[in-house]
Amino acid sequence: MFSCKKCKEPFYVLGSEMKGSTVRIYCQCLNGHKGKRDIGRYQADSMAPEIFKGLYTCVGCGSVMSLVHIDLGRYEVEYEFLCPIHGPQKKRIPSFYHSAVTGMKEHMNSAKSILDSLSCPKCGQIFSAHEVSEKKGIMEFKYRCPNGHKELRFAPTDADPSILKTLFKRLIHCEQCGLPCQLLEINTKGETAKVEISCPAHGKMKKEMPSKHAWMLDKIAEAVSEGTIARSMLNCTQCKGGLSIKSIDLEKDKYKLKCSCPNGHSSELSQPTDLDEEAIDVIVRGIMKCNDCDLLTEIVNKKVSGNTIELELVCHVHGLMHKQMKPDIFKHLESREPRLDRKGTIEESLKCTKCSAPVTIRDTKMKEHYVELKVDCRNGHGSERYLSNTAYSDSLSRIYMQLYECHKCHNPLDLHHIEELTDSADVNLLCEQHGESRIIIPLAHATEARDAFLLTKSLEDLQQMLDTKLQTQHACEYQLESDADPVEMLEIVKNVIEQHNVLFVSENTDAKGAVEAWYYGKALAGDEFIVVGAVSKENRTIRISVASDNESKLELMLSEMRDNLREILLRVQKQSDDITPRKIACPQCGVGLAKRALPGETIKCEHCGTPLHWG
Repeated sequence: MFSCKKCKEPFYVLGSEMKGSTVRIYCQCLNGHKGKRDIGRYQADSMAPEIFKGLYTCVGCGSVMSLVHIDLGRYEVEYEFLCPIHGPQKKRIPSFYHSAVTGMKEHMNSAKSILDSLSCPKCGQIFSAHEVSEKKGIMEFKYRCPNGHKELRFAPTDADPSILKTLFKRLIHCEQCGLPCQLLEINTKGETAKVEISCPAHGKMKKEMPSKHAWMLDKIAEAVSEGTIARSMLNCTQCKGGLSIKSIDLEKDKYKLKCSCPNGHSSELSQPTDLDEEAIDVIVRGIMKCNDCDLLTEIVNKKVSGNTIELELVCHVHGLMHKQMKPDIFKHLESREPRLDRKGTIEESLKCTKCSAPVTIRDTKMKEHYVELKVDCRNGHGSERYLSNTAYSDSLSRIYMQLYECHKCHNPLDLHHIEELTDSADVNLLCEQHGESRIIIPLAHATEARDAFLLTKSLEDLQQMLDTKLQTQHACEYQLESDADPVEMLEIVKNVIEQHNVLFVSENTDAKGAVEAWYYGKALAGDEFIVVGAVSKENRTIRISVASDNESKLELMLSEMRDNLREILLRVQKQSDDITPRKIACPQCGVGLAKRALPGETIKCEHCGTPLHWG
C-alpha cells in the first residue's frame, strides 16, 4: 500500500500506534529504508487488512513469516512472527486492529517461504540438517550444504505436518555430499534423540533432534527405499552427471563401489550387502552404464580371477572397457541384464555425436568378441560404432536397419542376398546409383541383418514390388459363411500366415472393400515373398495370395498355408472352439517351433539343435 520515496519499493509494516484520531504506521522497505505514514482513523478502519498484511513480511529477506505468539493487551497487542531465515521478530499495533491481523493468518503462504529457505543462498545447493532443537514453539535447524556453507533456519512447531516431514527429512541426508542416507538407529534420552545414519560416500554420522518428533523420522525412513538411496547415490556430487560403477569389492559387511562420471570425476561409495530388489536393479544398471557416456553397454566376455569376476563390455559409441565385481553381484547382473530396456541406448547410438544426424553403416571390421562399424552421417562426419557378437536380436535388427542406406547418396539400398560363410556372413547390397557393395558381418547376425531389411519396407513398397518385380502370384480361396465375422476370419488368416517366417507390414482395405493383411519375407539366398491375406464380406471370400520370384518355392509355401487354413475352416463349420493353426513342431524332439522357415532355408531347433529344412 505504501511505497518508499527513495527507491520506490513497497513498504512493509513494522508496527503502529494511535496518535489522537490518526494512526501512525512505521514502515521499512527491503532495501533498509525506513519511514512512517499517518492516516486517519476512519481510513485505517476501512483498509485495515490491506495495511497490516505487511506485518507478515520479513523486511530482511522478503519471506512470508508465521505468526507464532500473541500478547493481547487492552490498548496494544504484541505479535511474535517467525521468519524461516532471520528467526523471531516482535511487532506491536493497536488492539483495535487485532482481528484484521489474525483473520489474514490462514491466507498467508508461509509454507513456501519455509521450503524456499532450504536452499543455500550462496551456492543454491540444498541444505542438510545437523541438529534440530526446540524452544517455546520454535524449532531451530542447524544446516550445512555440500559446499560447506552453514546457516540457521527456523520453523514453528505447529507447522503443517507435511512441512515438518520435509524439514526432518533433511536429517537423513549427508551434510558433506547431500546424498540420502540409511537410518541405522535412534536413541532417545529425555527430550533429545540421538540419530545415527550411514552415508554411501562418507560412512556413519550422528545427529540430534527433539525426541517427541523421532517417530516422524522413522516414518520418513520407511518411505525412503534402498533403491531411492542407490539411485541418488549414482549422481555425481560435483557435476550432477550419472555415475558408472567400475568395480565392486566386498569390505567387511559392505560393498565398496568405485565409480566415475563422464566428466572424469571419481568417487568411492558403499552399500550394505543385504540390498533390496530395487537397489540391486539400480546397481546392475550402474555396472552396465558406459564410463564415458550415459548409454548402456553389452557384455562381450567374462573371466574368473580368484574370487573376482572380470567383465569385458562394449559401448556402442566408446568401444571396449573392463569392469570387475564379486560373484554374488554377478549373479544378480546375469539374471537382470537381459531385462534392461536398451531402446533409448540404441536410438541414441545411431545419431552422430557431432551433429545428431542419423548415421549409416559403410563398412565393418571384425574383432574377436565384437564388430567395429564404420559409420557416416549425412553431414560427412565419420566415426565408429561397436556391436557385441552376442547382442540381442531386437538391438541387432534396429542397428542393421542403418545398413540399407547408401552412405554416398543416402538412397535406399536393396538387399540382393546374404551368403553364409564359415565364420561370417557376406551381405550383398545394391544401390541404383553406385552399384553393388559388400559388408562382412558375424555369421550369428545374418538373420537379424535380413530381418532389418524387412523392417525397412512399407505397404507402398510391397505394392510397387508386385507391379515390377514379383509378378508370379498364386492364390487359394475359400467361401466365407454368411454369418461369419470378417474381422474374426481375418485374424484366423493372419495366424496361419504368421506361422511362416514373414513379417507383418500393414493392413489395408482394397477398392472392393476387402480387408487385407500384407506380409513380406526374404530368404538369405535372395528369394522374396509377398503374402496377402484378404477377407471380403461383399464377395464372401477368404483368400491367401503369395507372390515370389521363385515359382516352385512359392507353391510350396502356399500349399502349406492352404492346407492349414482349410483344416481350421472345417473346425469353424463344426463350431469347434479350437481355431488355432496346426502346431509346428520339431520332428526330432516334438518341441513347438515359433515359425516355419522359408522354403529352401534351414533353421535349428532351439531345444535339441536339429537342423530343420523345408523344401
